[in-house]
Amino acid sequence: MAARSLLSVLLLLACVLLEPQNARALTLSARLIHRFSDEAKALRISRSGEDPKDLGRWPQRNSMDYYHLLASTDFQKQKMKLGSRRHFQFLFPSEGSNTVSFGNDFGWLHYTWIDIGTPNVSFLVALDTGSDLFWVPCDCIQCAPLSASYYSTLDRDLNEYNPSDSNTSKHVSCSHELCESGTNCKSPKQSCPYTIDYYTENTSSSGLLVEDIVHFAAGGDDGPNTSIEAPVIIGCGMKQSGGYLDGIAPDGLLGLGLGEISVPTFLAKAGFTKNSFSMCFDEDDSGRLFFGDQGPATQQSTSFLPSNGNYETYIVGVEACCIGNSCLKQTNFKALVDSGTSFTFLPEAVYDKISKEFDRQVNATITNYAGSPWKYCYNTSSQDLPKVPSVTLMFVANNSFVVHDPVFPINGNQGVVGFCLAIQPTDGDIGTIGQNFMTGYRTVFDRENLKLGWSRSNCQDFSDAKSMPLTPSKGTPPNPLPTNEQQSTPGGFAPAVAGRAPSKPSAASSRLISSQFCSLRLLPLLLVLFLIVLVF
Repeated sequence: MAARSLLSVLLLLACVLLEPQNARALTLSARLIHRFSDEAKALRISRSGEDPKDLGRWPQRNSMDYYHLLASTDFQKQKMKLGSRRHFQFLFPSEGSNTVSFGNDFGWLHYTWIDIGTPNVSFLVALDTGSDLFWVPCDCIQCAPLSASYYSTLDRDLNEYNPSDSNTSKHVSCSHELCESGTNCKSPKQSCPYTIDYYTENTSSSGLLVEDIVHFAAGGDDGPNTSIEAPVIIGCGMKQSGGYLDGIAPDGLLGLGLGEISVPTFLAKAGFTKNSFSMCFDEDDSGRLFFGDQGPATQQSTSFLPSNGNYETYIVGVEACCIGNSCLKQTNFKALVDSGTSFTFLPEAVYDKISKEFDRQVNATITNYAGSPWKYCYNTSSQDLPKVPSVTLMFVANNSFVVHDPVFPINGNQGVVGFCLAIQPTDGDIGTIGQNFMTGYRTVFDRENLKLGWSRSNCQDFSDAKSMPLTPSKGTPPNPLPTNEQQSTPGGFAPAVAGRAPSKPSAASSRLISSQFCSLRLLPLLLVLFLIVLVF
């Protein structure tokens, strides 16, 4: 019993001494041996049993050979460090960073060309920050038409993906950690199925998950672009429904959400870029997409908000709304920032106040268009739109997001005949800031710091970002959504769904990890203490 008591006291004392807060009270020392000293040579011989003659010529201290070996070793270490630093300042699809909107023909969304597989095949995919999965039409059972003749704005056919035609495609099994439907599989080795139901009525995509490479180009400020092949999990979309058969994203959807299965997450985790990306839409229906972009230092920003304790998607808190110079009371709300929604939707109470104030300030005659869902539309007698009041969204610290042209034109046989306020009401208390409000801005989704950034931009000159340091990514944001949860987007003409990812470890699990680490450090000490107890 006395031995056990002594052992317990010694163990307790050792654990206290080794706790981080008492680290300064513990002094450890060790004698350093230079790697080219005679003592190091003797140790190597004694440990390996090598014949001294087999070691070759051991460099004499301060000789030219001595300094040459030191320098060559340092150069090799530097080369290894540089070789492992694969992150780039900007990353964008290999077809180019340009985005384009085709107007009503393709649901008013923005699209970009992106290449998949080996040999590579190009797809015109919609950009959607409101969902995670990147899917394309594949081994089609029910897909939208892919012929250019079906669309008035295309000059080449759209493509269909076939995994068997790609040398780099890989099977994703039901046992894969990102297979959300794995529990419904008959066998763990079965191909992982997926089904995503989007907010737009009866709009969905379903098929199988596959892994393949996606082709990107990397650019910085010190040389030509570099080709990058990034492994990404892709939805082989065999069957689409609803809006996907009516012109919305006929060639696929690029999910840019916070989930583990989104493209920005794959790029950041592989170390290619910082965990951030930007989109910029200009007045001419074109724009830019850059992965790794954290925006200029002069941009305004606001923090993303958690939902149910987790960072599920890009939700921000609007403090107040202003029409022109008139700021309205009780117009605060939360909003999802979603490029996959064509227009902007506000909670009904906020919408009523904003639309009535807009109607009071606008100098035009209100009108109705048959079959139109838009309530506040106006006639115009000229070919140009009249001056309309701006809509300003106010955030914390007086950061403001100003929409200078919150309307869209109505065209007739002889040009513009009217315009409508491009805002709609939605049920619930969460609105949606759609892609129409992002026009004229470089919008940054900084997932690393969980912030939304914005700055006015013509979407051409990004020289202000060339001073950004090239530092490794810090990984995915904390508190993401559990893998089995989904959230529908509040309103929208185009599809959107919330991101999904594993949750953050709890405080209890963090303490457990700390305890296990302490136990590992104590193993040598425990052996010594046990021998002491035996002596006693």
